[in-house]
Amino acid sequence: MKPFPLVAASLVLAGSLGLSTAAPAPKDDKEDMKKFEGDWAFTAWESAGQTLPQAALDMAKWTVKGDKYTFEMGDQKEEGTIKLDPAKKPATIDFAITSGNDKGKDQPGIYKVDGDSITICLARPGGKERPTDFKSTEDNGFILVTIKKAK
Repeated sequence: MKPFPLVAASLVLAGSLGLSTAAPAPKDDKEDMKKFEGDWAFTAWESAGQTLPQAALDMAKWTVKGDKYTFEMGDQKEEGTIKLDPAKKPATIDFAITSGNDKGKDQPGIYKVDGDSITICLARPGGKERPTDFKSTEDNGFILVTIKKAK
């Protein structure tokens, strides 16, 4: 029996090392979820292509703790859970609404994090079509918001 050639062993070792470092690690949704933690203020809001007035933005508040969120605007309150998938392009976000006017409905969307701001584009509550870009028009009826960490 011949000894295993050193060159072949080196190639096998190099190949196995290459496999373990070639693919980037998948993006962890827990890492992105940490970016959502806290209290948020709305800096922009469009619904079906219509811009919400500043007075309405000033009344809106969003808080995230873990995978749970609370949204308040005036005397209306909504609660639910968030599920992220940062590995998708664009990254996806799904709301499962557990209380409020749209209780029991899901809301699919996409998001992008830019420093201390997050932009989210969502279907209407109960909508099935997930946005593919960050646009709100009368035709698509999507909701496009930008939020910033509250001071």
